[in-house]
Amino acid sequence: MLKIRLMRIGTKKRPFYRVVVVDERSKRTGSYIDLLGTYNPLTNPKEIILDQTKITDWTKKGAQMSHGFLRIVGKAPQKPPRKPKKVKEEKKVTTAPETEEASTEGEGTAKTVSEENIEVTTPASTEEVAPEETPAATEEAVEDVAAEAEAVDEDTTTETPAEGETK
Repeated sequence: MLKIRLMRIGTKKRPFYRVVVVDERSKRTGSYIDLLGTYNPLTNPKEIILDQTKITDWTKKGAQMSHGFLRIVGKAPQKPPRKPKKVKEEKKVTTAPETEEASTEGEGTAKTVSEENIEVTTPASTEEVAPEETPAATEEAVEDVAAEAEAVDEDTTTETPAEGETK
């Protein structure tokens, strides 16, 4: 089968092509049957010189146009659009709001202080909490826990001298 294709004759990094009719089994730079034109991609605009009558004669004789030739002529079929890349879904890790824990020595109660919510947890014991507590009493207990937590934070932060400084 005959093909109308490009034959590279340029040097390294300086391409120049001949548009030729060749047997499809021959090498890219092998012998050709007929010279149909030239293509220089280095000039601006790209220089394409073709003998249109020879091209139509050879296509009538059954020569197929190669993709490279169709591309320079502007008749190449458009490539289908690429499939979009698969997006890796990030694992969403939900975290609870940061909490500061401060425990005091005493009756073994754990006190948790949070910026948003203040919770008071009592030790797990067999005794039940007295139902006589009023909402005002629990609010006072919450305020006491917050004050104790701030006091513990102030005690733990001490100023450290920088390098080279002495007390």
